[in-house]
Amino acid sequence: MFPRTIHACTLMLVACSGLADAKPVEADALRFQQDLIAVLECRASADTRQSIASTLRTARYGDPAGRPLHLLDWHFEQAGDADAASVTVIDMPVPLIAQGVRTQRVFADAQGLSIVIDAAARDRIVARHGLQLQSSTLREPFRVWTTRPVDGNTSAPSIMVSSDGDGYRLGCTAPAASTQETVPLDRQQRADANDLTAAIECRADDAALRRVARLLQQVMEQPQGGWPDQIRAVSASSHAIKGTVLPAFQIELQTPLQIQGIATDKVLVAPAGLFAADLGRTNVAGVLLDAGLTTAHQQAGVQVWQREASRSGLPSGSVRINERVVARADDGTVLTGCSSSQMRAAASDPQSANIPH
Repeated sequence: MFPRTIHACTLMLVACSGLADAKPVEADALRFQQDLIAVLECRASADTRQSIASTLRTARYGDPAGRPLHLLDWHFEQAGDADAASVTVIDMPVPLIAQGVRTQRVFADAQGLSIVIDAAARDRIVARHGLQLQSSTLREPFRVWTTRPVDGNTSAPSIMVSSDGDGYRLGCTAPAASTQETVPLDRQQRADANDLTAAIECRADDAALRRVARLLQQVMEQPQGGWPDQIRAVSASSHAIKGTVLPAFQIELQTPLQIQGIATDKVLVAPAGLFAADLGRTNVAGVLLDAGLTTAHQQAGVQVWQREASRSGLPSGSVRINERVVARADDGTVLTGCSSSQMRAAASDPQSANIPH
């Protein structure tokens, strides 16, 4: 009987030991799940975000034998090519609920972690958090809804909904690199608006032009989550002058600019050197008057008016010519802006052809 008692106690100890081991694993799993939800809902601390990312990265690429016990049943699969644009699909054995959406699948890509949501959840989340739409026809994702940073603080992530083909993703914007001095959002917006207006009206100095160039570079090179807050949409322009389409990008702003006393939220940037505003179907005569243009400045055969506004020397020895431009497109839209070109200092005429002849 004594050996049998020892055997029974041994079995009991093994069972108790297994139960004791299970409780910490369950606690770790629950804690990890709660932290993951906090990350998806953009309320996790920087340390938590880093911890979750590192743990998932280790589970995905590390030695399977060293994977944390609470992630043993998680499945990781690569979607697409194994490059910077690739996505890792993470399937979880138990569901989690983020922003009221129940899911067992998380996506990890260069933008961070996200989950799939439907149109109803998108509408609810956008309305609840007051998200603003930013869209682009130049790259994916085509549409992004993000929240306005508080007091210009872009160092913390914020809720982001993005389009994903026929569906939508819920995630966070990537935090911007921290700087020693943060410019308040409203002040930054006013500064950007002043620079854009000056550039369009051919009165921007070199410093303002450099700031505008940096802003445009940010819009063209980064996905919507990294755009300045005042940018709403980017698309290819379709304005035609005498049947010829003017190749340009159209940038739509959250807050309109005042150009020659007319409010507009559409700015055009042409690779040929034209920076202009879309004034809609307004009276072209009034725009010409404000721009200091007359019939003497009209190009032959088209409704385009152009005159030199300023010229300045460049370090290369060339001369930059800035010209005020007003154009009336075939659909009646009036464009006004500044066309920049360069010529050699010894030449007599600047390069032209910024507007189709």
